[in-house]
Amino acid sequence: MQPIRIGKLDKRIEIGDVEEIRQPNGRYIEEFVPYHKCWARVHPLSGNEKFAAQQIQSELTHRVEIRYYPGIVPQQKVKYNNRIFDIESVIDIDEQHREMHLNCLEVVERV
Repeated sequence: MQPIRIGKLDKRIEIGDVEEIRQPNGRYIEEFVPYHKCWARVHPLSGNEKFAAQQIQSELTHRVEIRYYPGIVPQQKVKYNNRIFDIESVIDIDEQHREMHLNCLEVVERV
């Protein structure tokens, strides 16, 4: 397999975790905590809509291609602009530690 061409990595992303942070008033809010910032190729794969609990949910799957970086796991998230993607799987292409594909799922809820 050909290594990923640097020119294809044209989107700036952050990989990290979403943590609950306690506010002074005792309430919790979710906050994105970055682990790694890098350039990536964000490639949409498919979409799906379903009706659940009085809401329409759109599920969009994407493949995020990046240069290899150790420690990225499926429990983390990808932040791209104001969008958040759940990482479903992490693939080290050819196990060469050069390129990774993150298969991601973005869930968008609409009322």
